Amino acid sequence: MTPPLNSPGARLLRRPDGYVALLALLWLGMALPFLLLGVLELSKIESDTEALAKERGQALFRLIELTREWNARHGGIYVPVSENSQPNPYLVHPRRDLVADDGGALTMVNPAFMTRQIAELAAERTGVQFRITSHRPIRPDNLADSWEGDSLQRFERGEMAERIQFFAQYRIGGEARAVHRYIAPLYVTPACLACHAVQGFKVGDIRGGISVTMPAEVLLAHRDKRQRESALILLVCYLLTAGVLHAFVARIRRHYLVLEELARRQEAVIVERTRELKLLNEDLRRKAHHDPLTMLPNRLLFNDRLDSALIHARRYGRSFALLLVDLDFFKEVNDAFGHAAGDELLVDVARRLETCVRESDTVARLGGDEFAILLSETGDAAEAENVARRTVELLGEPYLLSAGMARVSASVGMALYPAHGDSAEALLRNADVALYSVKLGGRNGWRVYAPVMAEGTRG
Repeated sequence: MTPPLNSPGARLLRRPDGYVALLALLWLGMALPFLLLGVLELSKIESDTEALAKERGQALFRLIELTREWNARHGGIYVPVSENSQPNPYLVHPRRDLVADDGGALTMVNPAFMTRQIAELAAERTGVQFRITSHRPIRPDNLADSWEGDSLQRFERGEMAERIQFFAQYRIGGEARAVHRYIAPLYVTPACLACHAVQGFKVGDIRGGISVTMPAEVLLAHRDKRQRESALILLVCYLLTAGVLHAFVARIRRHYLVLEELARRQEAVIVERTRELKLLNEDLRRKAHHDPLTMLPNRLLFNDRLDSALIHARRYGRSFALLLVDLDFFKEVNDAFGHAAGDELLVDVARRLETCVRESDTVARLGGDEFAILLSETGDAAEAENVARRTVELLGEPYLLSAGMARVSASVGMALYPAHGDSAEALLRNADVALYSVKLGGRNGWRVYAPVMAEGTRG
């Protein structure tokens, strides 16, 4: 299950730089465990190579040890004296040299001499060198070198039972070669006392060791081959694993990008629908509160603004004026030119009325040929009277309609707050009384409400 689109991981994955950084982290993160596996595998191969060299050294040591023991148990063996088998000058034995029945000369080959003879043959045939070594050799050439001496001391202290070590450069026959050197101790057995008792050794003592030097080229070639194969396998596994994860992350990113695009389109649709709904609501609100012909506020909105003007005036002690405007002879225009011309005239009336007032004032169409003007915050009655006078003058000017020239006049009745009423009903009623008074007086004029007008209306 993929994380939400707005989660930190999803946002990082959608950004190009974040995606590249994540892939770099993925490849690096996968490289570390495979690198560790590679180090462990190479170390294991090294250990295996050393173990093989050790097993080889152990096998040669045991073979030589068994051969020496067989020789010692038989008290030595006799061989014909030849160029390669001269009497051992370091062997002190009463029967070292004998004469066979056929008159041939025989010489005794003890375990040490036999070991030396086998070592020469092994070096010639296989390149492996081994020799008996000791701190106190009977033969001076068997004196331990520094590495052998250190190993024998460790054996004597009980620190180790055998030793194997790799030398990258070791001289064999004047040539520097890579070798493994193996050494294990030789313990004194009863058969050994015939030669070594005079040196003070007793059974169980370490009287020296057998050192085996083995060329390492074959083992190293095998090691290098295994290491290359292991490295190649690990590299392929790393590339496959990281590649699969790379593809998985790329697929998730594509999924997020698709979702992001869908979300963007959806958001754009929502924004567009919201804008359309807002415009529709504004249009509905405008239609609900405005006259569809003149686009002036209708009676509903005018009443609402009148109530607001009353609240504001009461709170701050202000005054305002209410004017009711009625067109004279409008019916005759309709009869003469038709209703379309009448509507055209009403629109022109609305524009002329708007030029008579300030932006803070309200001009409304109450219905038919009836209009109203709300003058907010009038300083005195004269200011409102000037508006009424200009209204009558402007509305009395000719109208150039599509159907021809037309004329109407206007009757205006005016009521002032608070002088002529402290409620909307009272102000409307008194302004209507003033308007009726203008009608009775011959139309085409304006009047401010006076109580006597109401008495005249009742009469």
